[in-house]
Amino acid sequence: EKFVQEMDETGTERAVIMGRKADNFGVVDNDEIHELSQKYPGRFIPFAGVNPNLPGQVGEIERVAAMGFRGVGIDAGWLRKPLLYDDPIFDPIYAKCQELGLIASLTSSFMLGPDLSYSDPDPIQRVALKYPSLKIVVPHGCWPHVHKALALAIRCPNVYLMPDCYVYIHGFPMSEEYVSAANSYLKHRILYCSTYPVRSLKQCRDGWISRNFTRDALEHTMYLNAKRLLAL
Repeated sequence: EKFVQEMDETGTERAVIMGRKADNFGVVDNDEIHELSQKYPGRFIPFAGVNPNLPGQVGEIERVAAMGFRGVGIDAGWLRKPLLYDDPIFDPIYAKCQELGLIASLTSSFMLGPDLSYSDPDPIQRVALKYPSLKIVVPHGCWPHVHKALALAIRCPNVYLMPDCYVYIHGFPMSEEYVSAANSYLKHRILYCSTYPVRSLKQCRDGWISRNFTRDALEHTMYLNAKRLLAL
């Protein structure tokens, strides 16, 4: 109830609720996400958490797709045995998402994995090229590999970057590069994301709009791009 109040106070019309099956780093139950989306019709867009090491994940994707979920969330670097996103174990998941038109959310930054190689954009590029009809969003935007992440998005039109706290929290090195991209050559594929509860929705929104975005870029990053991607 307090979160919905924050949404109302910040003019947040809708929010993606991201499922998570990341072993010891956190589990968010898919059925609880569905319950929340049903309790507040039209306010929440559900994504299911999947873990390739668990049985029946392709069947789970089919189940949640029938319930109206729009995508799946994967945290490869936070699995009990960390993986890179192009590991063959993920192929059935990507193939099913591509078949059903679901979005794959692949969180990638220095926060995930035992070393920085797990946040390198190269494995995501290989996935994007292998599954060209699969829409991929990248929470954390592969920070600190900012230039490579931007090059990935230029090369692969099915990749969207969500640099979230690496933009709205001032002081992160190279964060201005994401802003510059949103103002010009990646205007249609940079997305605002709060990564709540890193900060309150007001802090996230205010931090984002305080950066050097053009008015057009703010409209695209905070509304139009997500509306198009999610087919709203």
